[in-house]
Amino acid sequence: MNYQILFGSYPIPRFAGIASHNFVVMCDETGRPLYEINGGAANQDGSFNYCAIRGPLTAVVTDYAKRDLRYYPEFYVRPTSVTSLLLEGSYSSIATHWRAAVDLAQRIRLSDLRYSFWFQNSNSVASAVTEAMELTPPSSAVGRVKAPGSYRRLVLNAA
Repeated sequence: MNYQILFGSYPIPRFAGIASHNFVVMCDETGRPLYEINGGAANQDGSFNYCAIRGPLTAVVTDYAKRDLRYYPEFYVRPTSVTSLLLEGSYSSIATHWRAAVDLAQRIRLSDLRYSFWFQNSNSVASAVTEAMELTPPSSAVGRVKAPGSYRRLVLNAA
């Protein structure tokens, strides 16, 4: 088995599982998650706001070797999350694409964007990160009701 990049969706219980939180994950050749990128809102102390209504938009890169759920969310390992394969290949091929995702996550964190449930949110980040890797979010995981914000284009500060 090769390394993989997956696009994930976590059905949000608060919204009866109709709306989802989207994320992107990199797995090793055994299917074990190595890294995950989640968008969302940050709390003032820099921790991840799991119940955000508003706040600074952030993009967090979770390293599964250094786990701290206050700052680095893990949605891939939740039993109700579903994933779609975006890319499979050698470590070097996957790492090259993942580097583009990490670079964009950094730009998002530095861009002073505001979180909004309907417009700029985790789904906007997941779509943008996927497109930065020159991949396409799966149509089954995007949409105005299923994943509000998934079609929203983020206006970022220049790199």
